[in-house]
Amino acid sequence: MTVEFPILYQDDEIVVTSKPSGLLVHRSRESRDTVFLLQELGAQLDSFLYPVHRLDRAASGAIVFALSSEMARELQERINAEDAFKEYLILVRGSAEQSGETSRPLTSDKGVKRDAKSAFEKVAEFSRCSLLRVRIFTGRRHQIRRHFAHLHHHLLGDTTYGKGRINQFFRDNYQLPRLFLHAWRLEFRHPRTDERVEIKAPLADDLVEFLGRLPDVPEGLVEALAEGQSLP
Repeated sequence: MTVEFPILYQDDEIVVTSKPSGLLVHRSRESRDTVFLLQELGAQLDSFLYPVHRLDRAASGAIVFALSSEMARELQERINAEDAFKEYLILVRGSAEQSGETSRPLTSDKGVKRDAKSAFEKVAEFSRCSLLRVRIFTGRRHQIRRHFAHLHHHLLGDTTYGKGRINQFFRDNYQLPRLFLHAWRLEFRHPRTDERVEIKAPLADDLVEFLGRLPDVPEGLVEALAEGQSLP
């Protein structure tokens, strides 16, 4: 693989990159993949890396790695702390409320119900869809996709929890490339300095190009997303 991964943040103990869609973070027993972000980024930086959190294969955006196992453990605590922010951009079907939250528990693969909380704010509405910023307070498997399916605002491009007819419409007419789920912003306290670290990952190119094909996206929005600018 010859992709040069963008470095959004780096110091002596932490590195943050923007994961492309379609790439697994690390090896999985369920997958036959032979290329993984963990190894590819490690080779790019000539450093052994430790994963800190997960990001779905189909999703894109900001993801953190540590350069030691000790830092990985400390970063996991900081990223999961109450004052940390894990914020995603999603495009969902329908007209969503201006803001809201859900604490609907989610069942694990082993059938255990676990607490889960997601909150959202609407950025814009166009093409009978809503662009939302979503903050997750827990990290359950497919949390955002499952929560918004329950709210009847299925993510565009979601082939597991979404609506096939709607996905097909946007694929046929506007070349929707994949799941519209992007890790937009991370904010946490650095384990060593206790200073706040904030990282934004500009919206992935394939999603930027898709939005550019829609007929009624608000002026300036695509450019702001592509450049990682602050959103309302």
